[in-house]
Amino acid sequence: MTALPDTVTVSGGPVSGRRGTLGSAFLGIPYAQATRLAPPAPPEPWSALNADSFGPAAPQPRRPTGDNVFGPPTMLAEQCLSVNVWRPEGVGAELLPVFVYIHGGGFIVGRAGCAALDGARLASAAGAVVVTLNYRLGSSGWLAHPGLAENAGAPFANWGLLDQVAALEWVRENIGAFGGDPDAVTLAGQSAGALSVIDLLATPAAAGLFHRALIQSPPMADAVADPQLTERWALALSAQVTGSREFDPQPLRALPAEELSLLHEQLLATDEFRGTRGGALPRIDPASLQHGPRENAMASVGIDVLLGTTANEGTFFAYLAAPPGEWSEQDLLARVAHLPGLDERRALELVDADHGHGDPRERFARIATAALVCEPAADWGRARASGGGRVHRYRIDHRSPRPELGATHSIDVGLMFATFASDPTTTALCGNGADTAAASDALIAIVRSFVHGEELAWPALDPAAGVDRGAVIGGSAPFDVTDA
Repeated sequence: MTALPDTVTVSGGPVSGRRGTLGSAFLGIPYAQATRLAPPAPPEPWSALNADSFGPAAPQPRRPTGDNVFGPPTMLAEQCLSVNVWRPEGVGAELLPVFVYIHGGGFIVGRAGCAALDGARLASAAGAVVVTLNYRLGSSGWLAHPGLAENAGAPFANWGLLDQVAALEWVRENIGAFGGDPDAVTLAGQSAGALSVIDLLATPAAAGLFHRALIQSPPMADAVADPQLTERWALALSAQVTGSREFDPQPLRALPAEELSLLHEQLLATDEFRGTRGGALPRIDPASLQHGPRENAMASVGIDVLLGTTANEGTFFAYLAAPPGEWSEQDLLARVAHLPGLDERRALELVDADHGHGDPRERFARIATAALVCEPAADWGRARASGGGRVHRYRIDHRSPRPELGATHSIDVGLMFATFASDPTTTALCGNGADTAAASDALIAIVRSFVHGEELAWPALDPAAGVDRGAVIGGSAPFDVTDA
């Protein structure tokens, strides 16, 4: 077998990677140029690119949610649209399947270039070419208003989603140079990355760019924002710059992305938007995203889906994302009411139903696990299966070394990338014992089978036939999907 060279030529020019014990890495390759509040543009060509280090991440605030998964943000820049490619050792003439991963972070924080998402171990264990990507975050990536359309019928929202489409187009055009098969692409994502995958199933521009979908811990109500909220947000953000009630895109486009990120945080601290997600979310736009998962779970129904959740999703938001301190019953009710997709009446019903089962923070974690992620994900999976889609379910029960977290939201990231032993941030979340290694091996084995198009060890959902179960990782028995 003749190994592929560590210098390859892609659409932008020649790229030199670095060789490691498990294969080769090509880091920080530009796939597009960020244009302010507009679709991305093609990258500037280069004569040579030494791709031995990660590119900058999108401008973003410092938040515990990001620090606890990705580590503290380091290099940030508006021109952040780059991909990282890991190719396992021994790749030859036969093309490997491709695994493209979109990071989470609530559409506001996160980055592909971090130790937690080092793809070398996953590429080697899964026998696949692994790709991670950066996309625009916060208002730079998701500000939405009809006034942002460059002309009639042009996009006015979802710049980060269009970045992701551009990255997938780059993969289709270039991944063969790394030994990857552009006709065998699995698109994966966790949390906001999972929502991105769901939205890309319904994005016309992404049709044909991926062939399987791995969706991990999607907080479904955030897949598409309330258009009234996004328009109020856009007007308020514009007013911060212009002082006028009329939306004016030009002053916003003149702001550096770093300043737009600061304005975003300032606006979230106002009475109108405090406790909300603001406007940093995807939204319906006929030119970029035509419908959300609630309207059509069968979007791109021919694409097989592997849908995973964790047993204790909500502990991440109760103990890692929220500030420390005692919570009152009113604190609990207010936080439940701010969960996306819930109003105050439904929040009160959930809080009353869970009365007497621990302190307010524990109760919030339990309510958020079900209401934010597990129940709506199960509903979506069953709806897709009922419409003819192939959906396999799994749940992660592996527990964090922090006892209050259990199998928390984001624990799957370090398990799937097998970075729990090499990255202190990931070790703190996942642990680094024999049980962690076993859970990681089990998850990667499932991912490998799925990426290679093999039959999984348990059947796809078929609600009509009563097949409504999934596999457990880090546990001992299958789970009933109807119990989420």
